[in-house]
Amino acid sequence: MFTFTLLTPADGHSSKASLMTIDGDVNILADISWNGKDHHDLDYLQDTLKSVNLVLLSHSTPEFIGGYALLCLKFPELMKNIKVYATSAVSQLGRVSTVELYRSVGLIGPLKDAVLEVSDVDEYFDRVISLKYYQSTNALERLAITPYNSGHTLGGSFWLLQRKLEKIIYAPSWNHSKDSFLSAASFLSSSTGNPLSQLVRPTALVTGTDVGSNLSHKKRSEKFLQLVDGTLANGGTVLLPTTISGRFLELLHLVDEHLQSAPIPVLFLSYSGTNVLRYATNLLEWMSPSLSKELENANSIVTNTGNRNHFPFDPSKVDLVSTPYELTQMAGPKVVFTSGVDLNSGELSSEALRVLCNDEKTTIILTEKTHFGYDNNVNHKLYQEWIRLCKSKNEGNIEDGIAVPLETQIDLSDWSLEEDLVGNELTDFREKINLKRKQKLIEQVRDRKNKVLTGENFEDSSSSDDDDDDDDDDDDLPVAPLETAESQATTPGTEDIKKVDVKIETVSPTTTNGTVPAIAVDDAAAHEALVTESIKSSFEQNLPLDIKITNKLRPRHAMFPFFANKDKQDFDDYGAIINPKDFEKKDDTNTKFSLENKRAGARSWGTNNDSLDGNQNQNKLTPQEMLNNEIIKRNLDALFHPRKRVAIASSGSTYSANNSQKISIRCGLSFVDLSGLVDLRSLSLIISSLKPSNLLLLPDTSVDAETKDDPEANGTLKIEQVLKLQQAQSQQNDAKSSILKSVRFMSLEAIRAGNLGNIKTSKMEILPLESNSKITIGSDDNGLDVGDFEVKLDDAVSDQLQWHTIDGSYRVAQVQGQLEVRYKKANHKRQKTINNILNQSSEFTLKPVDPSSTEKLPSGANKNKLAIGNIRLPELKRKLMSKNMNAEFKGEGTLVVNDTISISKITYGSNDGDDTGDIEIKGQFGPLYYQVKECIRELLAYV
Repeated sequence: MFTFTLLTPADGHSSKASLMTIDGDVNILADISWNGKDHHDLDYLQDTLKSVNLVLLSHSTPEFIGGYALLCLKFPELMKNIKVYATSAVSQLGRVSTVELYRSVGLIGPLKDAVLEVSDVDEYFDRVISLKYYQSTNALERLAITPYNSGHTLGGSFWLLQRKLEKIIYAPSWNHSKDSFLSAASFLSSSTGNPLSQLVRPTALVTGTDVGSNLSHKKRSEKFLQLVDGTLANGGTVLLPTTISGRFLELLHLVDEHLQSAPIPVLFLSYSGTNVLRYATNLLEWMSPSLSKELENANSIVTNTGNRNHFPFDPSKVDLVSTPYELTQMAGPKVVFTSGVDLNSGELSSEALRVLCNDEKTTIILTEKTHFGYDNNVNHKLYQEWIRLCKSKNEGNIEDGIAVPLETQIDLSDWSLEEDLVGNELTDFREKINLKRKQKLIEQVRDRKNKVLTGENFEDSSSSDDDDDDDDDDDDLPVAPLETAESQATTPGTEDIKKVDVKIETVSPTTTNGTVPAIAVDDAAAHEALVTESIKSSFEQNLPLDIKITNKLRPRHAMFPFFANKDKQDFDDYGAIINPKDFEKKDDTNTKFSLENKRAGARSWGTNNDSLDGNQNQNKLTPQEMLNNEIIKRNLDALFHPRKRVAIASSGSTYSANNSQKISIRCGLSFVDLSGLVDLRSLSLIISSLKPSNLLLLPDTSVDAETKDDPEANGTLKIEQVLKLQQAQSQQNDAKSSILKSVRFMSLEAIRAGNLGNIKTSKMEILPLESNSKITIGSDDNGLDVGDFEVKLDDAVSDQLQWHTIDGSYRVAQVQGQLEVRYKKANHKRQKTINNILNQSSEFTLKPVDPSSTEKLPSGANKNKLAIGNIRLPELKRKLMSKNMNAEFKGEGTLVVNDTISISKITYGSNDGDDTGDIEIKGQFGPLYYQVKECIRELLAYV
């Protein structure tokens, strides 16, 4: 049994999550999105989280990952007990995406209402269990989950869920074709073009309905670059709002490859600087093979020349802009990438729109539609305006890449600006941040001390040194800055341990002078850290060790400590023992990318060197790296220049002087679909090739109230109509094929059963999903589907099986027995009905047949042989030729024997394939006919 529910809050579009239940006891929550408007929008998930077993994250964009960190903050105890799975690329890029979203809505950074810091986001994403493509893992008892490449975003995936007889494919967003740096979705084999065998005939396929353009990627890319060239040739600015962890990489790669060495500045605006590019350069294995080869060639060039400009995603490819207002000081043609595809208040794309929108030479190019409703969404308004102007310019037709002159106004009544905190507000804010950081440090020390007292993981240096590099050794060292104060930490339950008063110094997270902030710790923890560091330092310098064991340091073993010599080489019977980890690439093993470096006094999130000497770091940084650090510090450090968000109407700005609170836009506008989504035709073809029993269609979130009933605008209605038309045509073909049954027609059913059975076709159920409406597939509380159960064979039955081999690859046997049911979890207080006794926990066992029961069977029962196998025409051809018959293929897969008998394989329903087709023989009756028939029988196994 499988159930699916699309969970949404009351407003229906600020957040969504997919809840999947398998066999009534495995609850999976997938893709928790959030638009950033109100953090209370996620309260609707509190009750659901109590029964959730695991969480899946498919992509790194806010549409799929925006609510994850906020749930960890709001419901920490619930989320700690839930396993979270994603690819390592999504785990890494999701940090950047989350920080960008939360900074734009005021939840992170030096803002009065901020509730998170960058270190918190790191902590939440460190919990994610990272997987690679095709890596199957048993997430829970008898539940296997496997991610496959979706082709939509870097590292993005669709999921295969398997438990017992249930096979579910969850694919919310995917792309059928490769783009400039990503491979196509892994539904089809790259060598044969056929669907992967493990994905065929799933119980249910869940897919999104926001389909892409019917134009090829090449044509859409050409139209996009033509718009860029036209704007730059006119001396204007190309404004590209985009999702920073999603399609930004695709757009940047296209622009970079097109401009080559042209002296056109490519500017970049984001709260997190160039960190997304720094991450992308370490995600080589997640990109297409062609780009991987390009990166390998670039790496060899860097090794020989030291020039890094050959890397497609090297941060030097873009010029960072500190604030949007600097754009007005940069005259001439330029390309501007800004984070925030919706252009809403708080996003840097909206700030760039303000300063550039009143220039006729500016062209806004939208490359994807919004996914978060339509209320006060600037992206949606501009897209609808482009459709209207495009129809009037292009004789009622909508075509990607058509540029139109835009002249409109945008309401700023709900927009806000940032103003400095002063006076008591500033003092209270600093005290609040310092208190939160202090409490977090005390919790870290308490957790570490409890592990020591209970004998758990005394730094476990024996394994951590090998697995996680030296950086992980300092992960537990607290680094959060605090104000100068006298403090004494009191840990509950440890009053008998002597405490030390330590002066707390003011140190910024981006301090580069090597100073380590002091914290209030207990004497035992401090002594433990000192001894551990002393041991490691002695090993690194090859110095002798002399350790004194005291009551403050509990050894892991009640004996004198022995430390193996690192430099000693181990040998076995075959020579020196090789450690495979010595040959692993650091990027392949280090999946814990951090937004904020956890080592005290080291570089902060975004700097590109690993030296511990802060002064030395500063001298080695390039101008772009220094600017990158400055941007990150100003935007994300909670104690750097604290500010608050105020409405434009009350801010005293120039905008509030206008009673209408609107800005005028007078520039160019165009739309080119580069969202990386499957088109309608390819989607229908791939669905029919996968042959799902049930198709669940997620609603198209890009439509509004006016277009939700329009099949041309609503992807859900469009897909539903196309697939139903396909099924209707398929049923007509099935009806026509039934006429082919004749005396000379021999099907596999006839061979196996001795007669011509009825033609059976299965119909795919198409189920459009609605918010908070549960869809159940299979048995439910009111019924029972015995096919959902597994049957175990008794040992006595297994011993009597007679196995037969088919094609040298498969072994089959006929089983006969008596079914025994063991009831579990039956409600004995109720009447013992079939629905009450039998449930998903019931166990079925096949026992030997009772001899007394066989007397009641009719004579000849259970004596007929059963033919099993699949006739493959190439094998049949070899078989016929071995018996001196002339057999050759003519036409489309038709095997002709002695120019007299023709053999072909036919199917009846859309769910039939080569493995389920029947054999059709055409020709006159005679000795040759029966010889061919006997050859076919010999290719089958009889049990």
